[in-house]
Amino acid sequence: MAGTTLISSLTFTQFADTTARIFYGGKDLPQVRDLSEAMSLTMVDYIPKQTGEQKVYDEIDGETYARYKAQGADASKTQVIAGYSKTMTVRRFAAEIDITQEARDYGKEAEVVRKLTSLATFCPQRMALDLTHRFTFAAATSYTDMDGESVDVSMGDALALLSASHTLTGTSSTYSTIVTGNPQFSQGGFEVARLQANTQILNNFGERRVLMFNTVVTGDDPSTLREVKQLLNSTADVDAAQSGISNVYAGQFRHVVLPRMASTATGAYDSTKAKYWFYVADGEFEFHLGIWEQPHLKMPAPSNNGEDPHNDNWTFGARVGYGICIPSPKGALGSTGLGA
Repeated sequence: MAGTTLISSLTFTQFADTTARIFYGGKDLPQVRDLSEAMSLTMVDYIPKQTGEQKVYDEIDGETYARYKAQGADASKTQVIAGYSKTMTVRRFAAEIDITQEARDYGKEAEVVRKLTSLATFCPQRMALDLTHRFTFAAATSYTDMDGESVDVSMGDALALLSASHTLTGTSSTYSTIVTGNPQFSQGGFEVARLQANTQILNNFGERRVLMFNTVVTGDDPSTLREVKQLLNSTADVDAAQSGISNVYAGQFRHVVLPRMASTATGAYDSTKAKYWFYVADGEFEFHLGIWEQPHLKMPAPSNNGEDPHNDNWTFGARVGYGICIPSPKGALGSTGLGA
């Protein structure tokens, strides 16, 4: 607040303007920077108003290859098959703070600014947590969140994101999204994931699909971060005793760090998930985020000076509404890092 009028001397309109400036600058605060990282892994839809509280995502597959056409012959007809679908439902989240008359009038400027700054972070931090928990709870089909609500994190085939037996609608074949052996991240573990990316991506006819796997997703476990950075940045083969050998993986994938990965449903640290890592075809992995209501500031009306007549408080709130779903796990492989 350096360089501005003291809180105690601001009119309600001026105070509301100051609050809005603090609130909308909150997206750049360190506490919420991981939201942009988490959102970078999603396909974001902005849902128009008056279009309902649900959106259905359908998986549709066609056959893979064109067929030979002899001179004068009819072209072969290809088949299209419905895959799995998932319905996204909006959930709203909110937070409020009260600015007391005493805080406004008695020079408690630092306290007021801290409250307003924290208000700006509540909704983005919840979005970051919920998006990250799609990886945190990748081995489950649901979990109970901090509000006591059951959250469905299953795929369209009713299995967890990480499953060894995902099904297809047009064939009895199955495929696995678990990196074999659940290794911790290393050059060897990464190569296992790369092999599976070549063999375990199938369409609903059971035909192999080629996706561009380009991203490694981890939490902030120090040893895991070191292994990833060494593989990305080393100028020599990371397993070689001699120097000067080219590291073929240098700069070959993007590394996304989600610091809330190793957490419980309430956001507390959970060491059992510290070694989780994922290999993702970003841009092709059907990880959908639907935003019905962007994080925004809710202010009292200026017509009555914004005061609660019972206690003289000015109440400011934050609101957001969004939904998350993954109809198909194709394009994501993961490891718990706990071994087989």
